[in-house]
Amino acid sequence: MKNLLFTLLFALGLFQFASAQSAYELHPSPVDTITSSDTYDSPAHAEIKNVSNATISIKWERNIISTTPNVETAVCDPVTCWSTVVNTKTFELEPDSMGQMTVHFYNYAFDPPPGEAGSGIVHLKLTNLGNAADTLTAVYSYSTLSGTKDLPASNVKLFPNPTTDFFTLEKAEEVASMRVFALDGRIMARFEASPDNSYSIGHLPVGNYVLSFEDKNGNLFQAVEIYKR
Repeated sequence: MKNLLFTLLFALGLFQFASAQSAYELHPSPVDTITSSDTYDSPAHAEIKNVSNATISIKWERNIISTTPNVETAVCDPVTCWSTVVNTKTFELEPDSMGQMTVHFYNYAFDPPPGEAGSGIVHLKLTNLGNAADTLTAVYSYSTLSGTKDLPASNVKLFPNPTTDFFTLEKAEEVASMRVFALDGRIMARFEASPDNSYSIGHLPVGNYVLSFEDKNGNLFQAVEIYKR
């Protein structure tokens, strides 16, 4: 009886583990692109791959978190590039195939040179229509160079994530300020850099947010998703 019970529990554990595995992957995430202000189209590329043995239908949904007035965005999935007004579409991925999930940032004030500075943040949610619980998200950010100087490297790390109250930053020497956005673009909190790099979002409702990092000149150089539990 004990052996039978052990076998059943082991099989259940394997089933739960298999059920928890996503049928697809997206890399990198987050996705950052930095270009000069006289560039019209600045694409931020991520690669999506079907790691299952079946064709899957994937629905993507775009949330524009923040853009400067001169910037618009558009999504290209592995099948089609869509116009700036399209916020959601569906595509299929065959087994073991891959393609690009790209967000284009269009700077309409790129001309005449040197153009007008711009920035933007887009949140993409991907859902496997064959399993609604199988979702992936990615944050895409865009910034133009600050004059003749490069922006800080986009290598700030955040932990723990998910969090219930506080989060801490690593490699955050260049972070001067931060904004916490809801996925509908509302600014939920603002922070100035603290010496201990520890910040509280305990007052925020449970949910997913986008955290933007700005340098001492107020320029966006990275954005990440943070999960409040």
